[in-house]
Amino acid sequence: MSGKASASNHPGFSVSDTPSHVYIEYPPLRCTLTGTRSFLYDDGNKLLLGLTSDRVFSWKTAPYNPHVAPSSDPLCDGPVLSIRYSLDLKLLAVQLSNYEVQIWNKQTGDTISQKCRSKSEYSGILLDRLSNL
Repeated sequence: MSGKASASNHPGFSVSDTPSHVYIEYPPLRCTLTGTRSFLYDDGNKLLLGLTSDRVFSWKTAPYNPHVAPSSDPLCDGPVLSIRYSLDLKLLAVQLSNYEVQIWNKQTGDTISQKCRSKSEYSGILLDRLSNL
């Protein structure tokens, strides 16, 4: 799914002109994860993300293989507005509010929280070369 992919390029998936949206056309999405509260899409890594109260499950959408089990990572407590993996999948960034993002290094287990200055808001998450966490 690169750029404007279509269902003919990747059966069952298509991307709108807005790269942060994915439409699952076929096969129908069936989720057997107990307690799934929402689904998000990580367009940088082409991952479909399923959130439960304490974990994030991810499935690769390109190339899609319905027989591959999702990978899973722990998730912090509280609300999740947005979530992204770094392109190398070593960092997980979770937008907790309009003012706070938490970044977790999966290799070291280190976590940092970043709050924006007053009267500012995060409009989304972009991870780019954060290798010194």
